[in-house]
Amino acid sequence: MRWLETDFGLYVLCPNAYVADWDGTEADAVAADSVGKISLPGHGDVVTLGGEPLPIAYIQHAMTFVRWVAADDDQGLERAVEAARESSDWQDLFEIALEGRYTLLDSAMRGSDVSDSDIFRIDVPKGKYRVQSLSIFPGDESEFRLDRLILA
Repeated sequence: MRWLETDFGLYVLCPNAYVADWDGTEADAVAADSVGKISLPGHGDVVTLGGEPLPIAYIQHAMTFVRWVAADDDQGLERAVEAARESSDWQDLFEIALEGRYTLLDSAMRGSDVSDSDIFRIDVPKGKYRVQSLSIFPGDESEFRLDRLILA
């Protein structure tokens, strides 16, 4: 899996049309320890993924963000995420309308300063989504936090 790193701890799923204008302060009012949303004038609501400065990956077919809390490696992680898809333990956080092409980036970075190695490009079909969270423990001493988009 490919992982992004952050020094700040908050990521944002920013509309591609807004990335060049992202100045790194738009998400300052969001609680840094949780998943949230902010409104970008003219671009709608966007998802923020907060918490400790954890590495993050994205599994497109599951529309799931994976944050590395504690583990020696990520072997078997995709299977663990697949197994968790049917869990009844997912916590509903909020609903959000999304559509189009997005860029996942460290929210403290200026959009004009990011390179392809600093971001994920993500396509989200038009729809209303529930944002849900779940922690999984695929090994004895491993933990990953999952945040997913699921059609409402």
